Amino acid sequence: MLSAVIDPPFGTHALPGWLERLRRWGQHIGRSGMARRVASLIRRVCMLGRDDPFDVEPFPGQRARLYPRDNLSEKRVFGATQFWDHAERDALQVAAKRATPPFHFVDAGANVGLYTLAVRSFGAMRGLAIEPDDENLRRLRINLAASRADEVTVAAFALADKAGEAVLSKTGANRGEIALGGQDSDGVTIQTRPLRDLVEDAGFQRIDALKIDIEGAEEPVLTAFYRDARRALWPRLVLIEARRGEETPALDLLHQHGYRIHERTRMNAIMALKEEAEQS
Repeated sequence: MLSAVIDPPFGTHALPGWLERLRRWGQHIGRSGMARRVASLIRRVCMLGRDDPFDVEPFPGQRARLYPRDNLSEKRVFGATQFWDHAERDALQVAAKRATPPFHFVDAGANVGLYTLAVRSFGAMRGLAIEPDDENLRRLRINLAASRADEVTVAAFALADKAGEAVLSKTGANRGEIALGGQDSDGVTIQTRPLRDLVEDAGFQRIDALKIDIEGAEEPVLTAFYRDARRALWPRLVLIEARRGEETPALDLLHQHGYRIHERTRMNAIMALKEEAEQS
């Protein structure tokens, strides 16, 4: 069923062999400042004179059709996967090793599915990818289909504290920055659902890890979730957008529900439920 959405077939937009070898080599040169500059140069060489998209393998065994010119996450993964949210992915990989298979992962604000594919590369998983934007959703479905990720459920909704409707708008040139509300005259009306409802609709009995990046709407969504979800459904690990040093209502809420900071990165907070944090 998933393979039917790949048109043209995956591989149509692959780089020439020598360029693909160069791109992959750039992902194994470390994360130093010099490596970052070299990787940036390699990305420019690979893209020179070629239009998006590009069919690549961003993570072991995973396939993605990337559009690096209009989506910052796709750009970073295309050019230098090792620099893209590496601390967050390391935390997820450790959590996946500790969990009883399959690892249950919820990608809230999934964009084109790169976090889901990264987690899938760690081993057996069961996923829920939540993404409301039509174009991101199209790319997400292609990436899951190309990777034969039939164990991932896609929910084409925006998250909110209750079911209803809202206007979805772009907040900048980056396709990853799409949020409810805003001033975009091209905003579209979409359906909203609470997180708990989507998780239960997907048949999840537990959540081993939740990544939530929904452009500032995290606090009302999480408030409704922790109010209504049974305790067994609380995620053991939460990755949430919060710049280093920034304190947000959503972080306060997580603290109140027994989460502790595992690590802060430049853009995200990695939070572990207390009993998980004590085992770290």
